[in-house]
Amino acid sequence: MPAKYEITDMQNPENPNLFRIRALRDIPRFNVKAGDLGGYVQHEWNLSHEGDCWIGLKSNVQDKSLVSGDAHVFGNANVSREAHIFGNAKVSGSAWVNDKAQVYGKAQVYGKIYIAGESQIYDNARVSGSAWVNDKAQVYGKAQVYGDARVGWNSKVYDNAKVYGFVSLCGEVNANERMEISGDGHIKTSSQIYYADGITVLFNIRRRLIINGTSPDIEHHKMLAKLKLS
Repeated sequence: MPAKYEITDMQNPENPNLFRIRALRDIPRFNVKAGDLGGYVQHEWNLSHEGDCWIGLKSNVQDKSLVSGDAHVFGNANVSREAHIFGNAKVSGSAWVNDKAQVYGKAQVYGKIYIAGESQIYDNARVSGSAWVNDKAQVYGKAQVYGDARVGWNSKVYDNAKVYGFVSLCGEVNANERMEISGDGHIKTSSQIYYADGITVLFNIRRRLIINGTSPDIEHHKMLAKLKLS
């Protein structure tokens, strides 16, 4: 396949190991024309010549990271170490995708977010604001993580779930269906969150947490769980 871009000798003023790219063909998907300048890469393997994937003017992709497929990295975004952005994913704003993290499918990450570890953001998921997704956490389906939320360890946020505010999910936490988890608190270590008949049931809560606008009474919800989820 013919080359899609070339690496120029224009160095990134903040990182002399990165060099600006220039398009060698049109990429209508992102309004790029042959001759247009793009963002910065460290190596040619950072941006695939296949597909329509592209790096915008102010973005950096470096180390062993890769942008491929029809993915778009733009704004002031940074992709580093062994991160992989592919499919139709979009990474923008001041987002930083690091380590072995993956963003793919039609996922979008934007804002001042930090994606790291071996975490995965995919399907139609959205991560935005100042949120962090780390370790081996997964956000997928149509789930949304935003605000100052933190999702880590082996936690999973999926379906139409929303996690936002100053919430931290860590351990073996699963948030799914139509749940909204917000407030100021932590859920950790093998927590289980269920949504049944309009009632959210949470086990292993620590500190104060607001779920759907109420502070849950754990014993009461355990009783409801036995009735609704048995």
